[in-house]
Amino acid sequence: MRKEIRGYEAVRNAAKDFQTYSSDLLGDRDVRTYRQLPLEADPPRHTNFRSAVQPLFMSDAIAKHKDAFEAHAKSLIQAIDAKGGGEISSEFALPFVIGCLTIIYNRPQDYDEWLSWGPDVWTAEVHRRGAESASSETVHRERNFEMHSDRDGAVLQEYLDRVFDHAEQQVRTDPETQDVWDFISQIKIDDKPINRQEMQGIANVLLAGGRDTVIKLTTGLIWHLIGNPEDREFLAQNREWFNRTIAEMVRYLSPLPKMERVLAEDIHVADAERDTEKYVLLNFVSANYDRDIWPDADKIDLRRDRKPHLAFGLGRHSCMGMNITEHEVSALLTVLLDSWPNWVYATEPDIAWATDEDKDGNPIRFIDRFNKLNVKVAK
Repeated sequence: MRKEIRGYEAVRNAAKDFQTYSSDLLGDRDVRTYRQLPLEADPPRHTNFRSAVQPLFMSDAIAKHKDAFEAHAKSLIQAIDAKGGGEISSEFALPFVIGCLTIIYNRPQDYDEWLSWGPDVWTAEVHRRGAESASSETVHRERNFEMHSDRDGAVLQEYLDRVFDHAEQQVRTDPETQDVWDFISQIKIDDKPINRQEMQGIANVLLAGGRDTVIKLTTGLIWHLIGNPEDREFLAQNREWFNRTIAEMVRYLSPLPKMERVLAEDIHVADAERDTEKYVLLNFVSANYDRDIWPDADKIDLRRDRKPHLAFGLGRHSCMGMNITEHEVSALLTVLLDSWPNWVYATEPDIAWATDEDKDGNPIRFIDRFNKLNVKVAK
């Protein structure tokens, strides 16, 4: 059994100690052969790549899309209302996240294609074939890091080959007309252009990283607001509480339960030769459910004092998409609360719960995923 680091302080310390617990490893080993960048690198390589892509994630760069985010959310809400109800994960959360990404990345032409991939790029082919969703085994892989047959990187790889071929053939340098792939294809590190594999590594983070995370957050937020009208009313009267609300929901949902680290003595061993059973897991669920920090950690409390959770990681490897998440979900909350669509549960929410242990060996119960969240418009 792999070593796991559990508890708020222990995970915080390990996340900052990249010299002992390195991110220099290949994840998703069943579906890709290149590193996610800057995620799967240590300083100085990590620092160089993070600095290069940071302009895409600056708060000002995302905030300018607020009106577009709100318009997109409003159109999706109206579509569900027109039918008298719908399923939130597939009919609202997924298209909302995809639509926001096309806005941020200036790729409106990709909306239908990205939507066809479903909630996880690694199960895009399964989704396209009409499967209900990625299997429960596949979803659980984020916790146990085993490999499953319904995961495949071919769909994403074909897309990346196509868009980077185009970006390199038709070079666009005007920031006003560039899309995200133009920008990435022209990145230089130490005055040297990055290679195709490095381009793919960055693109992988942009398309695969955070996709199911924000879908889960969006679905979970609507689930909570339907079931807790007093919180809905509180937020409607206290808009300054939006970021605290997002932080509490992200803590509670902990979309990325665990993350791998490689020990220092194995850093110089090639990926293919490493014994991955020696990898260490940072248990973010145990950190976000640490009862020494949040005595009632298994409850959603939008009014609690804000304390820094670890659902977005920490320090050098904190999630670059935090600003995107906050602006997208703030836009969603604005639209929902300005004119609540009067949604109620059409059926009992179908939630897959998971269990883990805290640092003291006590059980933790948390939401793995929302299988179905069917709503209807109350009469």
